[in-house]
Amino acid sequence: MLLEEGLRAEDTTRSAANLLRMRGSRPLRLLLAFLLALTVPVVAQSARYTNPRFGFVIRVPAGFVAQPAPANQDGRTFLQERTGSELRAWGWNNVLDETLAQVMARGRQSIPGPIAYQRKGRNWYVLSWIEGTDIFYEKTFVGAGSGASFRLVYPVARKAAFDPIVTALEKSFKPGDLSDSH
Repeated sequence: MLLEEGLRAEDTTRSAANLLRMRGSRPLRLLLAFLLALTVPVVAQSARYTNPRFGFVIRVPAGFVAQPAPANQDGRTFLQERTGSELRAWGWNNVLDETLAQVMARGRQSIPGPIAYQRKGRNWYVLSWIEGTDIFYEKTFVGAGSGASFRLVYPVARKAAFDPIVTALEKSFKPGDLSDSH
């Protein structure tokens, strides 16, 4: 597993340091220093996960802790105990040579209730649904040789807080080479 520190923390530190050097009132500088101390550690905790077998990449949000990797290195689970949330990212070989439509149909059939959101692209799809008190958000890429997916499970009551996290996961998730088996 490869993890890289977020570069945003460095940029934030540099910008805040410039603000602190500006002429102005001492209380304003103290307030900025206090806010910087609160925000930088949270940003710095986010990390990039690159799967060693399938090559997919996803930025793991701050506060999620990696669980032990499976022996076959097909993915990883990350837990955020404070909210009871779970992020799973995994790859799989397309041994049945399934199309995107077939994989999506199988995914839809596995969902126990109504689908709240779905979207399909050229080589990917998204399904989201609610089970009990949790929201499930899953994105899957499908290729001729393999596929890559991530699933975020989080409390319905925390939807507003997790909306930007879902957006960030969407932007950061890159499936790797799907043309071959791994």
